[in-house]
Amino acid sequence: MMNQNNRNLVSRTLVYLFLLLIAFVSLYPIYFSFITSFKTVQEYTLSKTALPEAWVMDNYAYVFRNLNFLSYLMNSVFLVFGGMIVYLFVCNAAGFALGMLRFRFKLSIFSFILFFQIFPQMVIAAQVYRICSRIGLMNSHFGLILVWVAYFAPFGTYIMSTYYATMPRSLIESARIDGAGVFRQLFKIMMPMAAPMVGTVSIVGSLAMWTELPFSLLLIQDPGKRPLSLGIAIMKGEHGIPIPILTAAILVSALIPLVAYFFFQKNIHMGSTAGAVKG
Repeated sequence: MMNQNNRNLVSRTLVYLFLLLIAFVSLYPIYFSFITSFKTVQEYTLSKTALPEAWVMDNYAYVFRNLNFLSYLMNSVFLVFGGMIVYLFVCNAAGFALGMLRFRFKLSIFSFILFFQIFPQMVIAAQVYRICSRIGLMNSHFGLILVWVAYFAPFGTYIMSTYYATMPRSLIESARIDGAGVFRQLFKIMMPMAAPMVGTVSIVGSLAMWTELPFSLLLIQDPGKRPLSLGIAIMKGEHGIPIPILTAAILVSALIPLVAYFFFQKNIHMGSTAGAVKG
């Protein structure tokens, strides 16, 4: 009995040590960026890991005064907001069709959507550039939104279709008897019931668009149209920005999705467990 207890204790200790290691590896970059953003360039050069002697806000002030940061921020807000409207419509409409409706080639279309998710951005970058240049979508916010939706919507469509497939078909059959069309079935009946999963897909999609870089770098050349991720990515090369100022810009850019996560984390939790139990 003692040997079994000792083995259980050793096992739990090893698990806790492993989890602590994972937590340290995950949190250390945040800690490093945080303390670095409050250092002067001289302090950072002398010691990269020590706490700052005097916690200064000059780096944050420089970001907003000298780096066109607010313009990048507003571009990202506009792009993500516009992209999410199209993204949620596509994901819910396609998810509802694939999950609830019956039509020819449904399985083939669903399989194609799953297959499309395996391609990294850089693999299809040349084809995206060629298509956008031919139809006049280069250096355009509208073109970038369309590319984002085309690339990120398959994942959201897959999530919504699997969720809608778990819902009882009697809901739409009753709606049809009452004379409701397909769009009324979707927007008046199904989407309100799927609100937790819609919230989860919204957070995942908005974070993906907020941090997206390869397509932005490929399609946007005008400095006045750059989203925040692209603006930060080129700061060091274009302006020679020191690391403390660059980390301040990165932390400010991460603040909005962090606030959004804490605000909608209840929806994320509900969406992650929705449909797990039928009854």
